[in-house]
Amino acid sequence: MMSILLVLALFIAIVAVIFALQNTAAVTVSFFVWQFHESLALVLLLTVILGVLIGILTILPGSIRSKWRISSQRKKVDILEKALQAEKVQCEETVRQLELLKNPQAPEREPEPPSSESQAAAPPIPLPPA
Repeated sequence: MMSILLVLALFIAIVAVIFALQNTAAVTVSFFVWQFHESLALVLLLTVILGVLIGILTILPGSIRSKWRISSQRKKVDILEKALQAEKVQCEETVRQLELLKNPQAPEREPEPPSSESQAAAPPIPLPPA
């Protein structure tokens, strides 16, 4: 979208320059109490530049406001994501505790290693005949 606007602006600027260069006659511009005698090309280029500046100044406050809102919303999203993660951890812990309350189990004991007495009492394994 931005590239389309850039191409359009460039096209308008080129047309304005061509129009100004083809209309070089001297003109009198009256503005309130002032009067100027300049070439039509200069007057046209100055009015195009003035129009662009007015357009930029008109759009600028809304753009700044939008960027500020986006920044503020991103901060809120970060805070809410952290709170959500903390709630998930707390929920998992609560579910785990509830499972323990529903199914009480004796603490698991580690199996004891075989003692030397049990190894001595075991019958010897016969070897196959050769």
